[in-house]
Amino acid sequence: MFGLFSQKPQWNISSIPDLTGRVAIVTGGNAGIGFVTCRELARKGARVYMLSRTESRALAAIEQIKQELGPSVDSKLQYINFDLQSLKTGKKAAEEFMEQETRLDILVNNAGIMAMPYELGPDGIEIQACNGTGHFALTIPLLPLLKQTAALPNSHVRIVNVTSQGYHFARSVTPDFSSLERLNQKTWSTMGRYGLSKLTNILFSNELQKRLDRDGIYCVSVHPGVVNTALYRGAEHSWPFVTPLIRFLTKFYLTPEQGALTQLYAATSLEVEEKNLKAAFLVPVAKHTGKASLAEDKDGRLGGQFWDLCEALVKQKT
Repeated sequence: MFGLFSQKPQWNISSIPDLTGRVAIVTGGNAGIGFVTCRELARKGARVYMLSRTESRALAAIEQIKQELGPSVDSKLQYINFDLQSLKTGKKAAEEFMEQETRLDILVNNAGIMAMPYELGPDGIEIQACNGTGHFALTIPLLPLLKQTAALPNSHVRIVNVTSQGYHFARSVTPDFSSLERLNQKTWSTMGRYGLSKLTNILFSNELQKRLDRDGIYCVSVHPGVVNTALYRGAEHSWPFVTPLIRFLTKFYLTPEQGALTQLYAATSLEVEEKNLKAAFLVPVAKHTGKASLAEDKDGRLGGQFWDLCEALVKQKT
């Protein structure tokens, strides 16, 4: 279910096409699968903007990539500040990017937190819910540039929202995005709140695809698999007594290199268009699978609720 062992050996890092001239944004790119995504996009010739909260970590990650790939990528990696918990930084990051670039081919909304104890962020939004709201604040101002790029010859514009099979945990609650108070319910469990946030990532892809369908932009949701990254620090905070077990199990998880494959596929492979993977849900490695009815959201009720709530929050907080 969680894509721990499934593989698609015919698609790997070497399958990424030449990306010379393309421009990409990757959130949370300083570590884990985000780091691998930035590195491999740059390796293939893309100009990559690493959007992260902590400048020192991002710059260290960029330097590490440059050392691995050599001087040819010196001008291909840039840092922009982006804090998933701050709607203002999402809007500001988009504006800063557009001051520097005239196209955007790939947007990978990769940043996220998992299983953290209940806490409200600076905008009064529960911090796990920011997995969805923060990326909304960043993505919406970028839509005109994404559309402009999609209108260019030989363009392959993608929006990739990194989610999780953990969205199934949302079944333990009653999803309701009609108000901030409903989004922030403290009575929901830690994993229930995480599941809701990952559900919103899928709903966001659904809603984006509806609005961008005629523009030739492909919006894809990706479950990277169970990957050995720092994402599990949240679980250690919430349940310190299971920390030894978590650290033992991570030995059997996918590596970040393996975990990044499916989002790299979604961001770059021409198969996405050939197979018409609009609003698709992909699991490791690069496999299209169905969504539960909750995430399919055929009547658009939940997706519409989430979109409207995010619009209101961005207007209020920025």
